[in-house]
Amino acid sequence: MGQAKQNNLGFTLIAALIILCLLSGVAAGILFLVTNESHMGGNDLENNLAFYGAESGMEKLTADLSALYGQSMSPTDAQIQNLINFPPTSAMVGSMNYTETISYPLDANGNPLSQWNTVSSGANQGLDAEIVPMTLQVIATRPSAASVNMTRNVEVALIPVFQFGVFCGYDCSYFPGPNFGFGGRVHTNGNLFLAAGSDLVFNDKIAAFQQIVMDQLENGFPTGAGYGGTVFVPKATSGCALVFPPPGSNCVALPGSNTVPGDASWSGGYPGIAGAANTLFPTISTGNLNGFLINSTTGATNMQLPFVANSCTSNPPPCNDPIALIRKPQPADNAALAASRLYGKAQIRILLADTVADLHPERGVGALDADDVQFVPGSSYPIPGAAGTKTTAGASISGNEYYGIAVTAPSQNNWVNPVGYPGWTSYPLLGELTTAGIPNNGQGAWMRVEYVDNAGLWHGITRDWLSWSFSRQYSLPPTGPGADPYNPYSIIILQQMNPSATSAIGVANENNFYPINFYDAREGEMRDASNGCAVNGIMNAVEINVGNLALWLAHKAPYTTASDAGNLVNYTNQNGYILYFSDHRGMLPDPNPSNGGQTAAGVISGESGLEDVVNSTQPLASTNPDGTLEAATYYTYSPEDVDQNGKLDNWGGQNIGYGFGVNTNTAPPNPYMTTNCATTGLSNAVSGARHVVKLVGGGMNAGVSYVPVRPDNGQGGFTVASENPVYVQGNYNSDASDPFWTGGSNTTPHSAASIIADTVTVLSNNWSDVNSLANPTKLSARPAATTYYRVAVAAGKNVPFPQPAWGGVGNDFGTDGGLHNFLRYLENWGGQQLFYNGSLVSMYYSEYNTGIFKCCTVVYSPPTRNYSFDTLFLNPANLPPGTPMFQDVVNLSYHQNFTPQ
Repeated sequence: MGQAKQNNLGFTLIAALIILCLLSGVAAGILFLVTNESHMGGNDLENNLAFYGAESGMEKLTADLSALYGQSMSPTDAQIQNLINFPPTSAMVGSMNYTETISYPLDANGNPLSQWNTVSSGANQGLDAEIVPMTLQVIATRPSAASVNMTRNVEVALIPVFQFGVFCGYDCSYFPGPNFGFGGRVHTNGNLFLAAGSDLVFNDKIAAFQQIVMDQLENGFPTGAGYGGTVFVPKATSGCALVFPPPGSNCVALPGSNTVPGDASWSGGYPGIAGAANTLFPTISTGNLNGFLINSTTGATNMQLPFVANSCTSNPPPCNDPIALIRKPQPADNAALAASRLYGKAQIRILLADTVADLHPERGVGALDADDVQFVPGSSYPIPGAAGTKTTAGASISGNEYYGIAVTAPSQNNWVNPVGYPGWTSYPLLGELTTAGIPNNGQGAWMRVEYVDNAGLWHGITRDWLSWSFSRQYSLPPTGPGADPYNPYSIIILQQMNPSATSAIGVANENNFYPINFYDAREGEMRDASNGCAVNGIMNAVEINVGNLALWLAHKAPYTTASDAGNLVNYTNQNGYILYFSDHRGMLPDPNPSNGGQTAAGVISGESGLEDVVNSTQPLASTNPDGTLEAATYYTYSPEDVDQNGKLDNWGGQNIGYGFGVNTNTAPPNPYMTTNCATTGLSNAVSGARHVVKLVGGGMNAGVSYVPVRPDNGQGGFTVASENPVYVQGNYNSDASDPFWTGGSNTTPHSAASIIADTVTVLSNNWSDVNSLANPTKLSARPAATTYYRVAVAAGKNVPFPQPAWGGVGNDFGTDGGLHNFLRYLENWGGQQLFYNGSLVSMYYSEYNTGIFKCCTVVYSPPTRNYSFDTLFLNPANLPPGTPMFQDVVNLSYHQNFTPQ
């Protein structure tokens, strides 16, 4: 028994040991499994963290690249490569190491190589642009060695603005009464308001970065009353023909204004202020309309110029406005702004100012050379026989041509003493009243004309241009090269012979001249009512005979003398010529900073200082500004605050009336005080910021344009850039002989022309300066005639505002006039046709011509509009010189690399 018991005890021990071993194996297996799962989970977590880190790095690198191109149109290789030194910080993404690269082709100078190509993706797909293809790579590595490698292919596209039929930097609106179709792509960085009295037809893609509204105008007027027409948009390429109504299943009639929300993206009020978004719009946009009508929810982007880093589209004042594009340089300019200003890109500059210190301040306050010319009272300029000047009897004459002088004691020709100078007996018509301590009988203003050669050197040519005469016959500007009967070869025209003058040449004949004044009723009248000739509307023009300028640039007769350097002007940098114009005469120093602080206070900034224009607290018939900044309504700034500096800049009204003997320096300043336009307004000097440039003689003859082109191949173009308003009188770059207007070729010899200015006003072939002064508010007495224009236009508009409570105005009062009224009119166009072919770019708010839109009692009545987009601009070789470009960084592809590194 004892032996058996011991055997059992041994077996039990062995069994226990075996079980213990089995349990230990199971425990070890479980431990191994748990440990392995833990390791796998940890690895997965680390990989996920690395993946998200790589995504963060890629998004930051892409955003930094976009921001860099937002600051500079052409950053250097070093600037781009510097971006890889700024991956996400540890505060953004913890415990992550980054290796980043940006690769792209380089040009001969070692900078990114751009080539013209078609944008391949995004909202601007299909447009031609200067494209730089880039590959971005980000490797994110954790301390555990978990690593993820990401690659993104992008293209940096610089998109020419004139490839759009219509572009708006702020809100954009259409509400034509008659049928209207223009063509080309439409883009706005703001809201798009669509209404029509008849048929409104688009034939290409439409993009609004903000909202699309169809139940009200910009001013809040409901479109259900008076706007019962139909808006047609395409849903495929070439879906809508520009006929009325357009046929075809790919041309969609949007639901009318009484169908709310219809196909609009917003209804019930001004977006962001009242109303609501249409939740069905994304489906309508991408589905029913196939992406041909989009807003930001379906792909529209905010397109800005490179220097507009703090855009007023999305930022409160002080903010940046693209109008800096046309301004003269300022000491505080950053590199992007300096490179974008058309002043710096120009081949020819015409500069006028009250003082030499303001003529070209970036190059010093003194005269550069003898081509900084002052219009000294009693002085003249010698005009040789080659200038072809004649007397009114037809006899050739040469000799001295004087700068005009007004005689006030004894009074002649309705000349009056300027306010503040009652003791003067005379004063210069090309003089100034803004400088303290002006000597007795006044002093002359200054002018410089200069050109840049192929080596980049600037040369003064003021004296050469003056030697071809600087006057014209009374009332009638030239209609082409050599067209003035008495001063046929003038290029720049500063004054006109008065009705009794027999010649612009003569001994001591300085009293034979008048300034070139005319009346702009939109600027002059506070409301669309006949309140008399306001001094604010009397504009003084410097005229450029575009046809004569073209001959001078080509070094063709008669401009072949030793001093004529037209053939030395550079035309290769911009594929043609940019003429920059600035006239600071009458401007007062701006007491407030503007343009986001880029323009300092206390300088002559290029603004007129005439913002007190809405005056909703004043009754309809009032001609007295209220001196109070209108409250902000739709935007973060007042509708009177066109420079978005948060101030009412009405200081420019102080001296507006001085030249006419009218003291406008009241409290508040009142530029709407009146005078007699036909007498005082005709013959006296404009004293305030009411100076403009007028383009004349720029039409066409037998299908050949007068506007400049490159002399070597007859191609290229001509751009006029001006910080002052531009007025185009008569046919420009076309006429009735152009076969384009009758369905023929659009390639008849003409210039790739553009005008980039504060505002652009078209004056018909029937316009008369003298008649405008004789009939400042009598619209019926200012009849227009059919006129032709082929030119792209980039200019400003007024800020929209709600209809005032006092009523009695048109449905459209408070709007900016819409794109159909973007080109400004001053005549009775009823029954006459306006033929226009180009591109319409509403890029900024006008800060010189600040008069609000008004129609149709005293300012204008609309023409029969034959408007069309110039499809030649879709070819980069046909773009006007200096065409502004927007930058866009487009994502093409994005993937993770699994290839071992």
